[in-house]
Amino acid sequence: MEMIMDLITNLISFLWSIARILIPMMIAIEIFKDTKIIDKISKVFKPVSNFFTLSEQSGISLVFGMIFGLTIGAGAVIQSTKDYNLDKRSIFLICMFLSMCHAIIEDTIIFVAAGANPIAMLSARFASAIIITFIFSRAMKTENTEKNEN
Repeated sequence: MEMIMDLITNLISFLWSIARILIPMMIAIEIFKDTKIIDKISKVFKPVSNFFTLSEQSGISLVFGMIFGLTIGAGAVIQSTKDYNLDKRSIFLICMFLSMCHAIIEDTIIFVAAGANPIAMLSARFASAIIITFIFSRAMKTENTEKNEN
C-alpha cells in the first residue's frame, strides 16, 4: 500500500511540476496572441519557417521546444494547432526537428557538467536537426503543391 501511495505522490508531483510551467506558458501565448506579439515573433522566424516550408505560425512552437524541451514544446504545438490551425505536415516537421534539437539550454548545461564539449554538442544537434528536417520537408509535398498537381 505504501508503494502505491508513493507512486501516486510522485505522479502528482510530476504533473504539478509540468503544470507550473505549462499553464503560465499557455497564458503567455494567449496574451502574445491577443497583443499581436506572437505575430512579430512569427515574422522573426519566417525565414526558418520558409526554409522548412512550414506554416508561418510554426516558429513559436520551434522556439518553445528548443528552449524548454519536448514537454513544453508539445504544449506549444498543441496550443498553436488550436489557435492557428497548423497543418499536419507542419506539426510533423516541427516534431521531427524537436526530436533532435530540444531543451538546448538545459541539456547543454547537464552535458557540460558531465564533461561534454558544448560547441560540438550544439553543432551536432543543430546540424542533424536541420539536415533531417530539410530532407523531410522536401520529400513531403505541401497541400498547395498537391492541389495544384491535381
